Amino acid sequence: MLDLSGIYPPIPTPFHPDERVAYDLLAGNLERWLAQPLEGIVMPGSNSEAAFLTRQERIDAWKVCVERLEGSGKRLIAGTGAESTAETIALTQAAAQIGAQAALVLPPYFYKQSLTNEVLSAHFHAVAKESPIPVLVYNVPAFTGIDFTPSVLLKMAEHPMIVGYKDSSANVVKLASVLSKRPDLQVLAGTGSALLPFLSLGAVGGIMALANFAAGPLRKVWDAFHQGRREEARQVQCSLAEINNSVTSRYGVPGLKFALDACGYYGGPARRPLLALDAAAREEILAQLRALGLCQGNPGQAGASG
Repeated sequence: MLDLSGIYPPIPTPFHPDERVAYDLLAGNLERWLAQPLEGIVMPGSNSEAAFLTRQERIDAWKVCVERLEGSGKRLIAGTGAESTAETIALTQAAAQIGAQAALVLPPYFYKQSLTNEVLSAHFHAVAKESPIPVLVYNVPAFTGIDFTPSVLLKMAEHPMIVGYKDSSANVVKLASVLSKRPDLQVLAGTGSALLPFLSLGAVGGIMALANFAAGPLRKVWDAFHQGRREEARQVQCSLAEINNSVTSRYGVPGLKFALDACGYYGGPARRPLLALDAAAREEILAQLRALGLCQGNPGQAGASG
């Protein structure tokens, strides 16, 4: 079974001011991520503005990622979830053919009243049956309105190609319930503030927005935990709480992209209907980054507009 342990950023999609995908700037960001203490990347995830990408844009972005990751030892986990089972299967197979090592699959969520546990389990089993690569279930109720119960996660994981899940709900009670019955499942924290609590219960890592520009501190949490320095891990984890909140629930993708600009990556603008941050939000994020030693000075024009 493929070991997916580690720290992964769900990388943002860079856009030109006219909202075209900036594949050259994606390649530039990837070179920087390759130098960070990361096991790979996720593309697209929620923070990649996946809902705004066309099928072809997704495929073209995967090609850029695979080209840059080749020979690095770092993995591409491809976001392949779609509203129909057939499209999810097609995207998963396309990602595998291009070179992704695993798929992160968002559940369908539009027809919520019809999406019973039985329907969702059947959907994921159908995808797993046709997938050439391991599948991670993506639990992100804040966006989908669907929060998988432990029993459903365990039911889906009966298929050997479903190797675990990413949980952005930060629900440690659910995590403990699942791992008490299936300690072999590879569970990844879906937000930076949940990394240490999840590791302490048996999770194998995290897919976290914060990892896009704070891989170093997150690696310190990882190393300190695994080396038994629990107080150090706790202190570093707590120090990241405010900036993690700013680039996730508080300011979302525009906040994350601004933080990238401030830390020397290209963040740039979000795709509409998302709008740029106001001056007060930008100053708040800058102050948090400076307090952590993650940026110096002011970001360039891209950050101001993004």
